[in-house]
Amino acid sequence: MRRTHGYKQTGFTLLELIVVIVLLGIISVGTSGFIVNSLQGYSDLVRRDGIAATSRVAMDRMVRALRNALPNSSRTQQDASGACLEYIPILDATSYISMPLTSAASSFSIIPFSEAPELGKTAIYPISTPAVYQTGSPAVISPDISSSPASLLGPGATTLTLASAHQYPAESPSKRMFIVDGPVSFCLVGDRLYQYRNYARSATQPMPASLPSTEPNRALLAYPVTSAQPFTVVNATLQRNALVMLEFSVEQNSEKLLIQQEVQIRNAP
Repeated sequence: MRRTHGYKQTGFTLLELIVVIVLLGIISVGTSGFIVNSLQGYSDLVRRDGIAATSRVAMDRMVRALRNALPNSSRTQQDASGACLEYIPILDATSYISMPLTSAASSFSIIPFSEAPELGKTAIYPISTPAVYQTGSPAVISPDISSSPASLLGPGATTLTLASAHQYPAESPSKRMFIVDGPVSFCLVGDRLYQYRNYARSATQPMPASLPSTEPNRALLAYPVTSAQPFTVVNATLQRNALVMLEFSVEQNSEKLLIQQEVQIRNAP
């Protein structure tokens, strides 16, 4: 407030206005920077959570599947078309009383199931990976089971019937019998991770070009993912179970999340 020749005059000088404008500008820049950084941090958090969720779902699905793999059925192969991990899933298990060892037969005696089993093929004494994927007869894995699920229940020994006569190469020391499904593969093709099913078992591990190419027999698990060596199988020893090593990098907006997982595979055939 200033007085000029007896008159009362109020207001700001130009210098005072400039100071106020500068101070407001500084406060505005600081405030807007804080808001922008907060929004950017939230956006980054959401993006990273999305990357983790994508990889976590795919990894959990593979881990659950592999923990139910037939002993010695996990194998890997890699070429220019991609990298694949193949295994045979177990549907159910029991013990047998007798089995066709010296000659082929279409039925044999087993301990009944406590609940109606999901039917597939039988597998007895999968002692090695080549034996698991051997086809024909004698072989570890039989033709399809033709018995009905209800016929495999009961208080006493029951008869399991196969679609055709089969001979097994060796007897299980513990008389263990598995019911198994067809083979399943996880393949990294480019930057896409797929699961394949409903294809024939083969002594030579199939690669993506010879696997199913349409849904539902080919399912996309994750995208985009990268890895130089996504699957590694470590054979069992007397001290530990077999291991399957999974390693992937999930990438989004130039950010990568590396995921590594070890899965123990049962040994006892």
